[in-house]
Amino acid sequence: MKKRSEVDIKETWKLEDMYANDEAFYKEIEGLKQKASDFSNNFKNIESLEDLYKSLKAYSEIDAIIDCLGTFAGISMEVDTSDQGPIKRYANFTNDLSKISSKLSFYEPSLAKLDKNILEEAIKAYPEFAYFLEKIEKKKAHMLTDEAEALLASLEPSLDAPYKNYNDMRYGDMAFENFQYQGEEIILDHNTFEEYLEADPRTDLRREAFKRYHDVLRKYENADASVYNNQVTTEKRLADIRGYESVFHYLLARQDVDFEIYEKQLDTIMEKLAPHMRKYAQIIKRHYGLEEMTYADLKLGIDPSYELEVDIDKAREYILDGLSPLGDEYVSYLDKAFADRWIDYAQNTGKRTGAFCASPYKSHPYIMTCYNNAMSQVMTLAHELGHACQGIYSNSNQEALVSNMSMYFVEAPSTANEITMERYLLKKAKDKREKLWVLSTMIGKTYYHNFVTHFLEASFQRDVYRAVERGESLGAADFNRIFKENLEKFWKDSVKLDEGSELTWMRQPHYYMGLYPYTYSAGLTIGTIISDKIVNGDDEDRKRWIEVLKLGGSKGPIELAKEAGVDMTNTHALEEAIAFIGSIIDQIDELLEELDMYK
Repeated sequence: MKKRSEVDIKETWKLEDMYANDEAFYKEIEGLKQKASDFSNNFKNIESLEDLYKSLKAYSEIDAIIDCLGTFAGISMEVDTSDQGPIKRYANFTNDLSKISSKLSFYEPSLAKLDKNILEEAIKAYPEFAYFLEKIEKKKAHMLTDEAEALLASLEPSLDAPYKNYNDMRYGDMAFENFQYQGEEIILDHNTFEEYLEADPRTDLRREAFKRYHDVLRKYENADASVYNNQVTTEKRLADIRGYESVFHYLLARQDVDFEIYEKQLDTIMEKLAPHMRKYAQIIKRHYGLEEMTYADLKLGIDPSYELEVDIDKAREYILDGLSPLGDEYVSYLDKAFADRWIDYAQNTGKRTGAFCASPYKSHPYIMTCYNNAMSQVMTLAHELGHACQGIYSNSNQEALVSNMSMYFVEAPSTANEITMERYLLKKAKDKREKLWVLSTMIGKTYYHNFVTHFLEASFQRDVYRAVERGESLGAADFNRIFKENLEKFWKDSVKLDEGSELTWMRQPHYYMGLYPYTYSAGLTIGTIISDKIVNGDDEDRKRWIEVLKLGGSKGPIELAKEAGVDMTNTHALEEAIAFIGSIIDQIDELLEELDMYK
């Protein structure tokens, strides 16, 4: 692994497109402070519809600047956690932002206090701000006094601290030791374990790496549990302070999703997806000739030796061709992402694991990943580019205040791309073995990660919040027990749970982002159905999807899904997606039999 300073600049993103240097960044902050001060002076008392419109425009402009500053400060830390410069910059930004947020905190409560007739008139007169104002009406009952809102706004850096504490512990403090395997030195860290060792076909090496990796996690379980318990108990207190029925209702209000939809979604997945995945686990066991199927074996790919190596230029060709049904304009954005260094795909020490896309309102999107020349990484890139293109369409067509889609819907554009690429590769498959590889990638990468991994996080998270609702304070032993119980319920006797499997809750930052994990299955459900329309539908289906991307966050997630032709008010679409997963697993089983690839 190279140091960040040794990486070819062509493999890194061009952050200077946002701010050329720290001087420009801090100058923007000073300008933001002045705008916030002017806003506070000018819009304390809104007396007319015209004043309201001016305030909305000014508030949206401030929101756009905060978005860009926050993106720059936040993502620059992710590519090298050993670099103290970005860490200090982020600390300075959050300190200034708390003061700015406190100064602006009067605004939304003041809107809620406006005469209902004025708000309704404004919703009709200014459709670009309609959804924002509708959400203000919904939040009205949960808003506090101006003084209390200002106090909470000033405490935002402290309230958000658990997320940073978790990342500091995971990427800054956890130390792993390399080990020897048959004369080979095995490098062990977060990246190598999650990108390579977890799926290594050598059973003894894979299981040894699993043990060593989780032995290190265990050393930090109490500290991590303390941080996480602080997160969930704080959220419960905030829910109570604001008068929500429960912490669930408080967190779901941010997504504009009903509690019943959330509950039904999780229950349906546990009931109907789990049996398919138990079959998949047994397919892995038979394919590899394992005496027993363990939790450490679940990331094994089917026939991984077949996977092609694809350099970044070839990946670009695949993606531009595979997503071409979405039109010339869409493809032009994909092309620019590669050509203009929107993507940071280098592998270097100190870089966080996983992948993400940030789409600041005043700039082009930025994608972070660790590209390892594996064909499966092409799907990861397609996924993140789905976020990127959605951000471009939304930011180009909506005000900053309503540009961001609800978390419930946000994974739909990305997973639609990912599955569309897989369908494209499936059509291009030259023989049964290549078809097998694509199908197994769909399950092992796309659906396992986005449906199974994140569902188990979501189910665990639901049980944690239920305990918090009962007034319990939780520690490492509680979190371990709860996660293990969910694993046992999902896998039953199809998978033996290795020691350390209960620590899986320590491997994701999603728990510090509200009720995020369950939204992956929602997004993937929508994405599965939309992908079918992209590949097998007509031009009207594709145009309709582009129009939905342009809507951004100007409508609620259930309404956005409806606009795209997917009804998420019941579980029918979810059950359709689960049945599709089951059909892929059945095809994998049949192909392995036909190709005589069971041991």
